[in-house]
Formats: sequence, C-alpha cells, structure tokens
Amino acid sequence: MAILKVSDLVVEFHTDEGIVRAVDRLNFELEAGEVLGIVGESGSGKSVSCLTLMGLLPIPPAKIRSGKILFGDNDLLKYSNAEMRKIRGHEISMIFQDPFTCLNPYLKISTQLMEVMEFHSKKTPAEARRRCLEVLEQLGIPDPELRFNSYPHQLSGGLKQRIMIAMSLLLQPKILIADEPTTALDVTIQAQILDLLKQINKDHGTSIILITHDMGVVAGLCDRVQVMYGGRLAERGSSDDIFYRTRHPYTKGLLYSIPSLTVKPGDRLDPIPGAPPDLTRVGDFCAFADRCDFVQEDCRTHRPPVTQSNEDGSHWFECYHPVEGEKNA
Repeated sequence: MAILKVSDLVVEFHTDEGIVRAVDRLNFELEAGEVLGIVGESGSGKSVSCLTLMGLLPIPPAKIRSGKILFGDNDLLKYSNAEMRKIRGHEISMIFQDPFTCLNPYLKISTQLMEVMEFHSKKTPAEARRRCLEVLEQLGIPDPELRFNSYPHQLSGGLKQRIMIAMSLLLQPKILIADEPTTALDVTIQAQILDLLKQINKDHGTSIILITHDMGVVAGLCDRVQVMYGGRLAERGSSDDIFYRTRHPYTKGLLYSIPSLTVKPGDRLDPIPGAPPDLTRVGDFCAFADRCDFVQEDCRTHRPPVTQSNEDGSHWFECYHPVEGEKNA
C-alpha cells in the first residue's frame, strides 16, 4: 500500500535567465516499508522534488505550478506552513547532504536534539533527554553521553552524520528522506551509514527515499529505483529491472559509466557524452535527445509517453526508442 503518492508535480524557479522547470510532470509512489532510490545527475530534480514534499522550497523564487502530494488521504501541497511544521520531523524527516553545515556550530548537540523533542513532543525535559540518549545508543554512537554534550566541531564527519540521522529518528517518522547521506565521507564510514539505514528500515519498518548519484549504493540498499533526467522520469522499476532489464538509454549510460572490477589497465570508462540540458530551454520533447545514441526525429518533436514495460505494471520508462533490455554486466 502506498504511504506517499506524487502526481503530475511541476516545480519552476523564476530566475533572471528565464523560468527553470526543475520538476516536470513527475509521478511516483512510496510503499510502506520500502526503500526507494532516486538517481540521476546533478540538476535532474531529485532534491527539489523531495524538498517540495517537505514544504522547504523557497517561495519565491520557486513556484509549484501543479500536482498533488498525497500523504495518506491528505494533499501536503494544500497544507499551511504551520501544518507542515507538525508533519516535518514527526511524520516525515529528512537527512540533508552535508552534516558539516547542517549542524549549528555554536550549539551543543544536546541543545539541537532537545529542540526537536521540545517542539514536537509533550515529553518532560528528563524524558526527552532519555529519548535522545536512547537513539544515540541505538545508532551505535560510542559514549553517547559524551557526544550528547559535545559541540559539532568536536565530532568526526561520520559521527556528525549519525547525529543528523538521530535527529531525524527521534520522533519515529513514517518516512525518512536521505539526500546524499554519504557525501564527503570516506568509504568505510559510507558503508556504516548505509548499513545503518538498512537496519532502520528493517527494525522499524520506516519507508526510506534515498537520493544518490551512486548506482552501487542503489544496488545494495533499494527495493525500487527511479531514474530522473531533466526534472522528468526516465525509468522506474525494481532494482533488478533497472540493472538487468534496462530500457531507457540514459539509465544504460549511467550503468556503463560505473567502474568495473573486470576493467583492464588502460581501459577507459564509457561516459555519457555531452552535458545535462539547460532547463530554461527544454521544450515538450525528449530532454535526453541531444545526448542519446538512439535519437530519431520524433524524439525532437514530441515528449515520449510513459510506457509500461511489463505485465505487472512495476517497470516504466519514458522513451520512444528504448534499448532492448539486455542484461548489463
């Protein structure tokens, strides 16, 4: 059953260079207890779509042109700022990209965690403090009492990210959005953070939206994957569909850009040619047309429809001339 449903979402930014359509008629669902990965290059609309459902877009210059974001039976786009403040942190939480800038350097960790509890819960200060220490301990933070009373600059990058995760889990939200949660962390800490997210999903049934550039992360963590390009859906399906039954040329390009253990010394990567589109100039045609090896005239004149790839309706793509779903290495 879908806990979140986004329908025909259009988000624009009004800039000096023109109107940037950052999200263009986007549709997706998040099932209860699943991990949904959203992948794509920078500027593909991943973070903007999630900031929209959190009610965190700067309006203006942003404008939500159309669409619905159904959380249960309620459309979050119709909520006031006061109503959204009750949802954020309590029902839907978000881990932002950079733990180094998201924590206030002038305040102790205790102050920043307790603020969440004081605003959203009716617990006494003693109860709130116990809850904060309990979550820090659950997340495997060594000596939680010491970290609780530390300033951010006294913690490593990995510990800062765990603190951010703890802050998002204090009120046991139904949905956790993780926006590039392993950015700027070394590979060992990255693995620990991803294992932690997997454990949260397993132990608490928390639905997770994982925004990432890393297809390897997606393969190890996500139940379903949504590939975005130019603010639009390129392809959506199970992890197996995306990796082994690829249909969209952009998805294929992403997969072929990944370094492989079988690459021989001197071999070159196979990157996607060109650059992401200028979103002030993308018309009602395929946004990937200028970079695609399979482009034909209809791609440059009309936007492709979203097409179902299998009988059970779990695999979709937006392309006139899809690749033939060959198994990827």
